Amino acid sequence: MKKYLSLIIFFFILVGCKKQSTENKLITEKIQYDVLINNTEPDIEWWIQNIEGPKRDKFINLIFSAIKDNSLKIYNTNNESTSLENVFSSLFTFDTIQLQKNGKKEQSIDTVFITSVFSQEKINQIRFREKWMFDEKTLQIEKKVESYCPEMLIENPEKGNKLIFPLFWIIPDSTQKSEDKDLITITPKIMYDVFIKSENDKNKWFVDNIVTSDREYFLNKIIEVASKGKLKIYDYFDRIIDKEGFQNILNRKDTVLVENLEDPGSFTQKVTDVSLDIKSISKIRFIEEWKINTKTFTFYKIVKAISLLSENRENDGSLRGYTPVFYIYFDESIKNITKN
Repeated sequence: MKKYLSLIIFFFILVGCKKQSTENKLITEKIQYDVLINNTEPDIEWWIQNIEGPKRDKFINLIFSAIKDNSLKIYNTNNESTSLENVFSSLFTFDTIQLQKNGKKEQSIDTVFITSVFSQEKINQIRFREKWMFDEKTLQIEKKVESYCPEMLIENPEKGNKLIFPLFWIIPDSTQKSEDKDLITITPKIMYDVFIKSENDKNKWFVDNIVTSDREYFLNKIIEVASKGKLKIYDYFDRIIDKEGFQNILNRKDTVLVENLEDPGSFTQKVTDVSLDIKSISKIRFIEEWKINTKTFTFYKIVKAISLLSENRENDGSLRGYTPVFYIYFDESIKNITKN
């Protein structure tokens, strides 16, 4: 009897595990994107594309200390093992000048000097490669950080843009055993936007992009679950959006100015029906908590909230900006994001 009871219990556990595992749906096997961790813009909240200075320094120092004592391996862009010396040599710029030797006229020597010096303080961005899953009922997103790369984002005054210098890739060692005490918080809150539809056709398929079919399935599932009213959704000011309000997001009346063909330069107001186009959603805004295992260097992201960002375009099709469609909080303790 005990044997049969054990088999029954095992069967229900097995079925339960299978049921639980099927709830998580793959969003994308791989996505790569950059996150700013040192935002120097004035009058901006500390957690928007930023990690507080002391915590950021602690995180960067942790990585470099581990590399220097050989407890952390690093890799180049070809996934080959490398060293800090190789990284530095590729970043430094060397030049030669002629100097007169003291006491001896008309005699010169070569002097090598560095015109671009690396420092840890210049690390202000991280590149991530991740696998994304989500629960089709709760919409909770799970990110598995496969690897990450510290970067320097430096102003380029000559061309009026910024240059990105990836330093090295860190691939967490999943074979090492660790304890709870090895897990520390990098930042309790950080907000940033991620492209899920690439603006650059020359990029690899996973850079700032999710394959169209997977992206549209994921977005349609969010709209479907939200429209049923089983989850609380909020507007930009953290006001709850009811079913009627949500339907207005999906389909609404809008007033636009239309130029009169018979009288160029004059405009007439026209009421049109505007529907939310899934194809216009090209970004997701994330609010997360970040942790790291100080032994394995596994990077953990706990997704606290998301918002879909829809493109705003001018009449000529040019991009004007992005608008949050609505917010979903998986941790409602971080609400009032525009006020704290």
